[in-house]
Amino acid sequence: MGLSVALPALLLVLGLTTNVWSLNPDDPNVCSHWESYAVTVQESYAHPFDQIYYTRCTDILNWFKCTRHRISYKTAYRRGVRTMYRRRSQCCPGYFESGDLCVPLCTEECVHGRCVSPDTCQCEPGWGGLDCSSGECILLLNPQLVT
Repeated sequence: MGLSVALPALLLVLGLTTNVWSLNPDDPNVCSHWESYAVTVQESYAHPFDQIYYTRCTDILNWFKCTRHRISYKTAYRRGVRTMYRRRSQCCPGYFESGDLCVPLCTEECVHGRCVSPDTCQCEPGWGGLDCSSGECILLLNPQLVT
């Protein structure tokens, strides 16, 4: 495979794997909320154990040696689950994500115009209506157009 074919293919693969879109939290159409997630952590704790020790005593049958017990502690480790929180950005209601932007969503297509806010079309000159599909009567405004 020649360099002219391999290089664009490599750039395409790198572009697909490294291109991560992120919404701008300062965009007025971006809303955010707190999201919880679980993280597995290794934590230390004091693990109790029975420590046996011997002392001198008056027990002649055990050669003056008595067994005693005490609770001691040693550091042990265990896996635990900790709940963490992060702020998650998403498009506000009425908007959808397109790349790194939140774009307004119009349920009806803006036929001769563009969607400027949720369910609001901005019509091209000469067009009107909720979806910009109605031609406005220009003849009444400009009688010279009548032939």
